[in-house]
Amino acid sequence: MLTTLLLSLLAFSPAPTNLVFGAAPTSQTPAATPQAEKVLMIGLDGIRPDALLAAKTPNIDLLAAFGVLKLDGRTTSVTSSGPAWTTILTGARMKQHQVWDNSFEGKQTDVWPTWLQRLETARPESFTVAISQWGPIHEQLTNGHVDYSVDAADGAAVSAEAVKVLSDAERDVTAMFLHFDGGDHAGHEFGYGPDIPEYLAAIEKVDEEIGKVLTALRVRPNLMFEDWLIMVGTDHGGLGTSHGSDVPECRTVFLLASGTGAMSHTWRDSAEVTDFATLALRHLGLNGTTVPASRLDGWWLGRHRAINKNALAGGARIAFVGDSITQGWEGAGAKVWAEIYAPYKAINLGISGDRTEHVLYRLRNGNLKNQAPEVAVVMIGTNNAGANTSEEIALGVQAIVAELLATCPETKVLLLATFPRGADDNNKLRKVNQVSNELLQTWAGAFPRVHYLDINSAMLHKDGALGKDIMPDLLHPNAKGYQIWAEAMAPKLEELLSAEK
Repeated sequence: MLTTLLLSLLAFSPAPTNLVFGAAPTSQTPAATPQAEKVLMIGLDGIRPDALLAAKTPNIDLLAAFGVLKLDGRTTSVTSSGPAWTTILTGARMKQHQVWDNSFEGKQTDVWPTWLQRLETARPESFTVAISQWGPIHEQLTNGHVDYSVDAADGAAVSAEAVKVLSDAERDVTAMFLHFDGGDHAGHEFGYGPDIPEYLAAIEKVDEEIGKVLTALRVRPNLMFEDWLIMVGTDHGGLGTSHGSDVPECRTVFLLASGTGAMSHTWRDSAEVTDFATLALRHLGLNGTTVPASRLDGWWLGRHRAINKNALAGGARIAFVGDSITQGWEGAGAKVWAEIYAPYKAINLGISGDRTEHVLYRLRNGNLKNQAPEVAVVMIGTNNAGANTSEEIALGVQAIVAELLATCPETKVLLLATFPRGADDNNKLRKVNQVSNELLQTWAGAFPRVHYLDINSAMLHKDGALGKDIMPDLLHPNAKGYQIWAEAMAPKLEELLSAEK
């Protein structure tokens, strides 16, 4: 286990940089004593992965040796620090947080807060820290939203402040974010690349500062009772002396995670900077409608893999995304599917029981590989209604739509209102879905490729009652219900399929 090996190395490693994360518990650690989950995220501005490999970085190397290092990750299509660091810290896409440049104009970080702020909200007793060398992170993202936010003058000030906080027995850190800007400064002055000595020297200097922080972490008196996840990553690379283009040299980044939380995390093949916040929140036990999550059921994993296998064939013009109601196209809706959607090579991405977080996980882990549908039909959220608020459900659906738009840039999204459930309008869960639908209708109007459609009236009697002749269990359509669905959706779907991309 990470903590135990840190402690054991004290006796063997006089050098401050000789720090390793990841080992099994020893007799020094009381078996019955729970360890407190903690997170250290270290952001290195403007570091190309190939330059990271070329530089001498013993501290980063040792973290990687006991963790997971991705050298082919992707950052935001706008390769500027504002959008990238906002995405890293919130886990949200640019279409969600609305930060498109370094001005932060129009930002929606009140709706899509950083993972540190989410921790603060969920657990006010936590002590959260952000120390940033690039001022806008402090000014726009962390100041006033974490317990301790600092705008540091240089890299040495970042590490000094971090050491001070980690060594303060009165402030038990739960989560800390550090930002070092030295690599980016050198890139702008001398150029970005593995063959530029000044750029490599700046990376090596930052690694020295990281070593100081890790040493302070290693000597914490209660370290054996702490389970630290340590993440290191960058916001963009660079080409020449700039980084403003959507090209591999600017957009390819590295992601590093070390500790037990990293080793147990299921990494997707194509890692992106959105994964950092997900990993931090999951390590801290903070799940939710927007945090991608798999399910452990064997049958679920089997269907997920089967969908991935089907997706590899490519060629689907329509993708249906959802839960059991969508999966039901293979059951009660099979006849309609065969007649109407099979000719379009439609693919069914529905799994029974899924909530928004499960769908988000699947979209990030293979359900869309080799697929670029003309239209994605999305109808999800009803399984969240029993545990989440309407607002939380709407955010989960928005995250799914944003994922579709980012993964399939030419795809149009037909976002359906969540179907009615329960006998009538007095049903509690139906009311939750109704409010969520209203929120989504307003939100969808801001995006040209998102088309909101409410066909619920076609499912209901004039008095708002839901008949068992359409949904026998007042939740899942029967064959008649799927026929109604197809007919009510047909005009809009045909319009989107015939429209130019």
